Amino acid sequence: MDALFKPTVLTEAINRLHPVKTTICDRIFAAKKFLVSGAFMWEIRSGSRKTLKNLRPGEAAQITANVGRSVVTCQGTRFSPKRQILASDMADMRKFGEAQATELLADRINTELTDMRYEIDRTREFMAARALAGQVIDQDGTVLVDYGFAQAQKPVLAGKAKWTDSESDPIKNIRAWRKWIAQNIGEVDTFHAFCGSDAMDALLKNTTAVALLKNQAGREIAEEGRVTRLGGVNIEEILGGYVDTNDVFQDFIPATAFVLVGLSPSAAGEIFAPAIDLADPSGVGSGKVAQMFFSKSWEDDDPSARWIKAEARPLPVLYKPECVVYATVV
Repeated sequence: MDALFKPTVLTEAINRLHPVKTTICDRIFAAKKFLVSGAFMWEIRSGSRKTLKNLRPGEAAQITANVGRSVVTCQGTRFSPKRQILASDMADMRKFGEAQATELLADRINTELTDMRYEIDRTREFMAARALAGQVIDQDGTVLVDYGFAQAQKPVLAGKAKWTDSESDPIKNIRAWRKWIAQNIGEVDTFHAFCGSDAMDALLKNTTAVALLKNQAGREIAEEGRVTRLGGVNIEEILGGYVDTNDVFQDFIPATAFVLVGLSPSAAGEIFAPAIDLADPSGVGSGKVAQMFFSKSWEDDDPSARWIKAEARPLPVLYKPECVVYATVV
């Protein structure tokens, strides 16, 4: 039974789990980078948008501007929940025989690891949603990274421009935001949008949008009550959220928001620093790259028990912050 509590076994187990859907992390911050040190540092890059001169035979190569770089550093995150399994619980398991006890204990460990992974993943999704709003903040509201969004990235529609107004034109808005992103970051592989519930309701009732969608998505609207593609953008309604420090449920994406992201391999990602734990073979100072999740166990004498902890140090990163337009449309 002791083998179940080895750090290598626990760490492998928690890294194999994926108990909660992290839609924003998976869609936007899918590219992972694992760091050697505990310092969060990355480059925000901007390349030249100019075309090249046609050179004559024998003419020297053209000098072009270097890639623009600005280095960003921030305080590292660290999330580390722990759970206790009492010796009395393990003694009760042994009543069923050693083989059964091992199976019961493995199941209990898996349950605790799954729930701790759930807590960390939910926190990762929270930070990813906040990154798309222009700032990475923690649960206490501390700003970890400010991406300095331009005013054009945070439009607030008013009056007849609101999507709830019969004279509004969501397609015109979406096309304008797509154009702004493309002009500022260059090539975009695809556009993806996260839509709040009120924003989706407004789209479903908007005469301009519905007229365009009658043929291409009429059945989808009638049967599923949602729009998944409009104006060249894949649209996903986000209904998940979290409970804040006041025990009040909050949406990851506000009900009134429409968040448009231009996706490319160099636009966004998620970085991980090594765990701050001597038992982690890839921990800070080891010279090895981080793992997504680390887990270990240790004994406590009074009351006699086993502790299991998990640890992760993630951060969602926008390498090209101009890839996002975070609009309030309702």
